[in-house]
Amino acid sequence: MVFRDMFEVMYTPEKAWPQIKAANRSSAYLLLRFVLPLSLMPPLAGFVGSTYVGWHIAGSERVVLTTQSGAILSLLAWLGLVVAITVGANFIRWMAKTYGANPEFRTCYALAAYSATPLFVVGLLGAYPILWLDALATLAALALSIRILFAGVPVMMDIPPERGYLFASSILAVAMVLFVGLLAVTVLFWGFGIAPVFAKAPLY
Repeated sequence: MVFRDMFEVMYTPEKAWPQIKAANRSSAYLLLRFVLPLSLMPPLAGFVGSTYVGWHIAGSERVVLTTQSGAILSLLAWLGLVVAITVGANFIRWMAKTYGANPEFRTCYALAAYSATPLFVVGLLGAYPILWLDALATLAALALSIRILFAGVPVMMDIPPERGYLFASSILAVAMVLFVGLLAVTVLFWGFGIAPVFAKAPLY
C-alpha cells in the first residue's frame, strides 16, 4: 500500500496527496514501513558501487573503498537520511502556524517523507557510479521532489494554494540547510577518523 503511494506520488502527485492525507497513517507506521526501507536504497547501492564497482579519479586506476569503510559510511548515511526526514518534519510543524496551519506531526512526517521519495529512488544509481549520469539524474530527482512538495503542501496543510506556495518555499529553504548540515556532520566524522579508506580495485 505504501509503496503504491510512492509510485503514485511521483507520477501523479496531485491525485496521490489527497489519498495520503485520507489514509492518515501514523508517523511510526511511515517510519517502519516507508522511510526505513526506502532510505536504505541509496546507502546499499552506494556500498555496492564504492566497494565492488569503484570509479576512476582523474584518469588514475580504478579505486574502491575497503569493505569495512564502505559499510561504516553506508550505515552513517542511512542514519543521516532517517534523522533528516524526522528533523525536517519537526521544522514543518514548527513553521506551520506562521502560514495558518496546525497539522499533526504525522501529517508533517508524511509530507517530508513522500516529498523525498525521488531522491531515495535515484540513489540506486550509486550501485554503478558514473559522475555525470548520477549528477544529471539527481538534478531531475530534485526537480521532481520540489514538484511533489509544492503539490502536497496545500493539501496536507489545508491552506490555500498561494499560501501553500510560500510555505513550500520555506520548507525548501530548510531542506537546503539540512543538506548543508549533513555535509558539515560528514566533515566532522572525517575529522574524528571516520573517513573513506581507499584500496586498489581488484582485476576482473
